[in-house]
Amino acid sequence: MTAPTPLADRHRTGGPRGWVITAMIAVLATAAAITLAPRPYELAAESSGDAEMAERVRQGIDDTTGYHGLSVALVEPDGRGGFHVRTAGLGTTGSDGDPVEERTLFGSASVAKVLPGMLLADMADRGELTLNTRVGELLPELDFSDPALADVEVEELATHTAGLTREETSLPQTLWQFAAKRHPEPPESVDDFLVTVAEEVRVDPALRGANHYSNTGVDLLGHALAAHAGTTYDRLVQERILDPLGMEDSAIWTAAAGPGFQVHNADLGRPLTLDGSEAGGPSGGLVTTAGDLGLLLAAVMEGSAPGSEAVRPVAPGDVERREQGLGWYVETLGGVAITGHGGNATTNGHTAWIGYTGDRGAVVLSNTHRFSEDIGIRLLGVDEPSPDNATGERVYATATILLTLLPGLFALGFAARRRPGRWWRRATDRAGIVAYGFGGTAVLAYAFLAGFWHLVSPWVWVAGVLLLVGAVLVGAHRWPVLPTARGTRP
Repeated sequence: MTAPTPLADRHRTGGPRGWVITAMIAVLATAAAITLAPRPYELAAESSGDAEMAERVRQGIDDTTGYHGLSVALVEPDGRGGFHVRTAGLGTTGSDGDPVEERTLFGSASVAKVLPGMLLADMADRGELTLNTRVGELLPELDFSDPALADVEVEELATHTAGLTREETSLPQTLWQFAAKRHPEPPESVDDFLVTVAEEVRVDPALRGANHYSNTGVDLLGHALAAHAGTTYDRLVQERILDPLGMEDSAIWTAAAGPGFQVHNADLGRPLTLDGSEAGGPSGGLVTTAGDLGLLLAAVMEGSAPGSEAVRPVAPGDVERREQGLGWYVETLGGVAITGHGGNATTNGHTAWIGYTGDRGAVVLSNTHRFSEDIGIRLLGVDEPSPDNATGERVYATATILLTLLPGLFALGFAARRRPGRWWRRATDRAGIVAYGFGGTAVLAYAFLAGFWHLVSPWVWVAGVLLLVGAVLVGAHRWPVLPTARGTRP
């Protein structure tokens, strides 16, 4: 009678031949992982414009990973009671290697939010309305499902204190947006946006009066002001702000004109297709240059810009160190009060920042989604970086690491498990190995697309792939002696 084969023998890989095959698979998997690993951008050596300022910006960036093209402006006293604007470009505009130059167009992200506030201040100064004018008065043709929304004052929209409850995207949409780098459902038109707002937006009395950042509220404000003026938002901004200040290269994005600028995925080192909607013009639709924003900043600093009173704080900010004006905010960093606004389009390939303190102002525009605010803060001579950005980068980096490593660790732990434990009650079976393999691959693919690889070494991706490959190899090794499924819940 033949003796039963010991369990350990049944788990052998087939001798030297099996180990050779395993080693070959590991080598091939490592080579493939390295080849396919994320490759973030690095800021190129090209520079244009003010050479001293370009070098100053470059030297001030501790880590250039994730930057592709930057356009910066510095506003300083001209010695005659006014201001002059210096500009510089760093890096390139696109894959063709063209350097960023003085008139290279960039998106402004949420820096565009200062314009509706300035329009509101200007229209109030002209006597066309007051800061207490209600939304329902400006848009009388809309049938608001929530009467409280019609009763919201325009100042509340400009200061994010209206208590609006509508989220721009749901959690599944947000997760999709991080991977696809575009808005999941942009409004088809301004009219479509306004009807949707009238039907869906509610005012939460518990939130009203406190600062709750809202793209919806700013877009509603901008289009309501335009409707009151009998025009479109892009034309209103052009006539009231851009033309008077000589901002010849700037415009509000429209479907007819297209974006006119390039954006890029900082983490994967490739261009992005910008998605845009005219409905989002007030909250993020300004197409501009650093020089033009420098002209805007100079006029605001000397008080000659239309609606320059918008910089004055009139409401609480979202954090203690920040006060809210009409669109603009005043933030204290390193004991210095900085008036400005940032724009971090983390899912749409560009960021921006504008701000000033005393007699110095700065503008930074980037064509990737790596934060640009700290560059501007340093140009103002302030050493303290934005704590918001530092916190955000820690969260994004941690999420990227966990999404990349945990799938392989869980799969490997399941495949190698010999018996159920206290926390891991399910014993290893074939169905579980297949489920962990496919599930881990899906999560790893998502981490590749959505991960913030300009903050995390791409070698983390390689480690995540090898962990998952290791789980597959262990599962394949044990496959012959495993049941199809164990327990009542296969």
